[in-house]
Amino acid sequence: MQFLNPAAFYLLGIIPIIVLLHFLKLRRYNYLVPSIMHWLSTDEDRRANVPFQRLRNLLLPLLQVLFLLLLTLSVARPVLRRPGFIPGKAVIIVDNSASMLSEEMGQTRLALAKQAALAQVAQIFAGGGIMLMVTQAADTYIQQAFTTDTTQLLGAIENIPPTHAPRNLRPVFDAVTRYADAPQDSVFFISDTFENLPDISLPFHKVAVGGDAENIGIVLLSVDSIEDWYEVLVGIQNFTDASREFNVQLRVESSPLDDRAVSIPPGETKSVLFSGNPSGLAGKVISVHLGIEDDFPLDNTASAILSGVSPLRILLVSDNQKSLLPELLRTYGRRVALEIVAPTDYHGTGDADIAIFDGGTFTGREAFGNFSEIDTKTHLILVNPDDNLPFMQGEASSIETSNGPARVVKTDDAHPLMAGISLQGLQVRESTYRNLPLWGHSLVETEKGSLIWLGAEAGTRFLVFEFDAFNPEISSFAMTIPGGPLFIYQCLAWLEAGTATLQPIVLQEERTRHAFRAGEQVVIAVKNTDTPLHVQKPDGTVVALNSSIFTGTDQIGVYTLFASDGRELERFTVNLLDAVESALLYSADIPVNRDGVTPPLLGGLQPIAQEVWRFPALFAFGVLLLEWWFYHRERL
Repeated sequence: MQFLNPAAFYLLGIIPIIVLLHFLKLRRYNYLVPSIMHWLSTDEDRRANVPFQRLRNLLLPLLQVLFLLLLTLSVARPVLRRPGFIPGKAVIIVDNSASMLSEEMGQTRLALAKQAALAQVAQIFAGGGIMLMVTQAADTYIQQAFTTDTTQLLGAIENIPPTHAPRNLRPVFDAVTRYADAPQDSVFFISDTFENLPDISLPFHKVAVGGDAENIGIVLLSVDSIEDWYEVLVGIQNFTDASREFNVQLRVESSPLDDRAVSIPPGETKSVLFSGNPSGLAGKVISVHLGIEDDFPLDNTASAILSGVSPLRILLVSDNQKSLLPELLRTYGRRVALEIVAPTDYHGTGDADIAIFDGGTFTGREAFGNFSEIDTKTHLILVNPDDNLPFMQGEASSIETSNGPARVVKTDDAHPLMAGISLQGLQVRESTYRNLPLWGHSLVETEKGSLIWLGAEAGTRFLVFEFDAFNPEISSFAMTIPGGPLFIYQCLAWLEAGTATLQPIVLQEERTRHAFRAGEQVVIAVKNTDTPLHVQKPDGTVVALNSSIFTGTDQIGVYTLFASDGRELERFTVNLLDAVESALLYSADIPVNRDGVTPPLLGGLQPIAQEVWRFPALFAFGVLLLEWWFYHRERL
């Protein structure tokens, strides 16, 4: 403690005077006596009042001395140095991702993170205020806007919701750079791990919570039902350093269906396959449960809707006798219902899921008519079309034909359709090139332009080959093994996913229909309904659907999509299925206390001087009142 006015301590020299006056003071009292014989007692009283020998009524001088001490302390203006002063703004980010629900010493890492956030609020003072943010939120990452009100901050910390979504720090860190935009601003990040943090130019403080934890979790779930057979493939990973044995149970709704005993060595992943007759199981929730107790129960279960998938209806409009496309379509899988018609017999896409027009044997706009009249549930593949693409009406498009050989110079390897595909040796004798619209996305390019591109317009997905891809006399695409066939299969899967009522934002291979991962956005494409839609979450919360994209997949379990009149439209499931999140990483290089929390970050922050003279002044006033009351009580 320091004092801004230390000269006030000279007032303490009055204390000896108060003590001296108390002992020198002679007290006399008036007595009414019937006889002067009682005056003899006055002589004894005179001898008894010799200075420094009568020690009575010591409470009054003690109260007077205490009053003087407190008054002097208040006038000296004492200050406390708090080493947590921030001249700008402060942003506290609390990690509330799935791994923060791991249990540590009887409480979750999120509970420890809240304690650490409370400690930071108590230890720092920011001149521009403190903002509280979280890493996972469906609407906004801001839990509390900038404020200096400690009560509001403490309430916001206590109300941080847990989520089952994995970490995705880039959006929240991008938001931080917008709100904390001055060099003197500081960021405090409270989490269990600091792996792969986005770069940030502001002063950054790490607060670690938790410790090492043991976990065994489900990292893969694939559920498929074809005709009279179902298959459930489960991938289970052991994140501990010891071999574990336990049972894996398959349930339909809440009833057990099958059970397997498994043994997994440390650090390894094991696959378990369940299969059988799906009779009576269509439309029901099938789930997998691990019979084990660990520090992270969130990934001990996973579920999906077991439903028979109707055949993929493909309409092929072609009279190209040299095309190898029909054979590729037939080998896509047992769920393909292929119909081939000649261009002269084509009268619309009908109920086809995918319509393929192989070769520019007819004018596009004459075949399609008005593009807005095409059923948006039908997706298109155009092979070697002419310049009258129906979805480019009103678009400025110039087409150029090249009769010379073309060489692939660039492919978009980051796109899911190009995963594992190499077309560098592709030979093309004839091709066309056009100016792509702004919404077109090129997948394969030559030195002259785009060779294969895709896009979406008015709810319809389409894929365009600017060459006769399946005619071996024109190109080697169909015979490029495995690139050509694999590309077609992945394109069909991409288009097939677009026919579902519930669709993922990003196509992923071998994913179960209507089964999503926590935090993933779901595209809801319900046709022929004008009533408002609602989604019931696993905890019973009902959320109104205000757009075609649902972002509230922050809980593990079964979701129900229904109309406002109560009609159930679809069900889908959300699982964690994230090996990185299930690994329960923690930052071992940052020391934590035995309570699992990093000590408050005080080092490196500028100190703040906080005056506390009001407290001794208030106590001095109370002592003065007590001395006044005691003095008058003695006189009565």
